[in-house]
Amino acid sequence: MKIGDPAPDFELQSNTGEKVRLSSYFGKKKTILFFYVKDNTLGCTAEVIGFRDNYAKISKDYEVFGINNDSQDSHMNFSQKHELPFKLLSDPGKKIASLYDAKGTLGMYTKRITYLIGLDGKIKKIVEGMGSGPHLEFVSNLQV
Repeated sequence: MKIGDPAPDFELQSNTGEKVRLSSYFGKKKTILFFYVKDNTLGCTAEVIGFRDNYAKISKDYEVFGINNDSQDSHMNFSQKHELPFKLLSDPGKKIASLYDAKGTLGMYTKRITYLIGLDGKIKKIVEGMGSGPHLEFVSNLQV
């Protein structure tokens, strides 16, 4: 995936039990997809809290989704524990992670990578790196 590519469409189940289709946001709201390794781990918890803490500032212009291969139940508990205002999407077979170059090298976990998708459904920005720092810097510096 590179900047300018069309974002692959998908439908995944969220922590709330509803299905989310990415393309339903095209033309309505810019979208942030952040792939992260695992619920309830130190770095991933810091990352989701960073997105949560910036959500009020960015939610008018951006829809935010966190994605990894944890179960819907795991996402539900993680979301409730940290009072997340955005949905976490479950990708148990890592099919969507594969489409977005977010499948970890050993295939066990999801790689940390964040995408900003424009209203036109194309990739506008990509943030990579296993540490949560660059991802948190990205979301805290978003222009609204």
